[in-house]
Amino acid sequence: MALLFAKPTEYAIRALIYLAAKNNPRPVTVLEIAQAEGLSSHHLSKVMKSLTRSKIVQPVRGPGGGYRLIKDPSSVTLWNVMDVLGALGGLEECAIGWAECKDENPCPLHDRWTQLRDKISAYLQGTTVADLVDTVRKKGSEESPLQINLPSWAVSRKTG
Repeated sequence: MALLFAKPTEYAIRALIYLAAKNNPRPVTVLEIAQAEGLSSHHLSKVMKSLTRSKIVQPVRGPGGGYRLIKDPSSVTLWNVMDVLGALGGLEECAIGWAECKDENPCPLHDRWTQLRDKISAYLQGTTVADLVDTVRKKGSEESPLQINLPSWAVSRKTG
């Protein structure tokens, strides 16, 4: 269960990491991404259309078609991804669902939620797809006592 990201956001982040890590001029199909990441190709297809509309990826039609990452992964933040998918609204809502919750009329969690929300926002705005690719590659190249389920593409790029 995801605490912060809804499924479409998770799918978008995972697809963007996959595309950025591949760093391949060849378009990648939704089916390839879905199979590599264990995602529903139907739902991923919808997410990719949103990423296309925001000009983060470019669709390539016809035989050999698929999607290409057209924005520099170091310029695409988690905030951007959530914004594209309309997923930032939850950060602005009252933590316990009050219709009117503001500094003048706060809910019991207002002050704490405001501080946490600011930290989450900073994290989302400061974390890029390139950062996540670097993390995946580092985890794929470390000998770890933990069982980390890395995507096959990360393991196949293992260095060392």
